[in-house]
Amino acid sequence: MAGQPWMGMLDGALAWAMTLPEGLSQEVAVDVAGRRVRLSHARVEALSRGVLGRVKGLTLRSWDSTPTVYDLRLDVRGWKLRVETTPQRVELAQGRYTLWLATPGRVELEESPGASSLLMGALRTGAGKAALQALARRLLPPELAWDGQVLRVEGRLPKDGALAARLFESSSLKMTAAHAPEGLWLSAEAWPGLLDLLQAALVPASV
Repeated sequence: MAGQPWMGMLDGALAWAMTLPEGLSQEVAVDVAGRRVRLSHARVEALSRGVLGRVKGLTLRSWDSTPTVYDLRLDVRGWKLRVETTPQRVELAQGRYTLWLATPGRVELEESPGASSLLMGALRTGAGKAALQALARRLLPPELAWDGQVLRVEGRLPKDGALAARLFESSSLKMTAAHAPEGLWLSAEAWPGLLDLLQAALVPASV
């Protein structure tokens, strides 16, 4: 029967939602028809802090969630940056993560607004892009790369916690992300894998 797989998926999603720890039911929404789930911005921040806190040379000083982007202030090897960004794609595989962050808004050196404007103007127009990318490679930690449009962060998953490396040594999960006023929507190629990940990620003791 054509409807049976969808009914099974719906039953599984509802059963999963019922097992969420008390107090977390407002932090996740399941869209069965769209095969996606939504995390609250607060939960995205908690998980992101756990991952970014392990990137050498980078310190996340502040996080502000807005309806369209996350407004972050970072210390990167002594440089103070302000970045308006939002997740675009996430891949978890071989015990590692790769995170692509779109940067549609401001990317500023807080100590030098003039230099920031010049840098951003040159990158977005393509003027001297190769030279600026070479400079970024020298200044940024090995786990970070930025081409003027997308910031890529990669590294090894932690040994313990919600996103433990052992969970993705022999399996993988690829997700696309969409920022919305009420939270971040995640769509995965493998629906059961996404539900398993979120069940782990929403356990308070693991964050």
